[in-house]
Amino acid sequence: MQLKTQFFFFCCICSFPYSFYAAENNEVSALLAIKAGLVDPLNSLHDWKDADVDAARAHCNWTGVKCNSAGAVERLDISHMNLSGSVSNEIQSLKSLTFLNLCCNGFESSLSKNITNLASIKSLD
Repeated sequence: MQLKTQFFFFCCICSFPYSFYAAENNEVSALLAIKAGLVDPLNSLHDWKDADVDAARAHCNWTGVKCNSAGAVERLDISHMNLSGSVSNEIQSLKSLTFLNLCCNGFESSLSKNITNLASIKSLD
């Protein structure tokens, strides 16, 4: 019985770092989905690239993206970038998002009601 318990804890410890990677990868996917729905004539989001996924927390250095110490997206400011199109529903995957600024762009539609799933949001513009 003790061997099973030790094996269980070993598996938990080994999978713990993967959970952080999976969360970061999910946020990268969400950001790339958001970019895919946008028209960016000024190429403001030029650094939002899939190739950067290999680098740990590279998305935290993308234009308009700020992360917390755990590497989760906390702030997204893509205001005044002459963007159009629509914001993907994948934005709701950014669970740690507290600040969202989409101001002064030319989006085709209003935000989805799914934005209410962002329980941590404190500022929306």
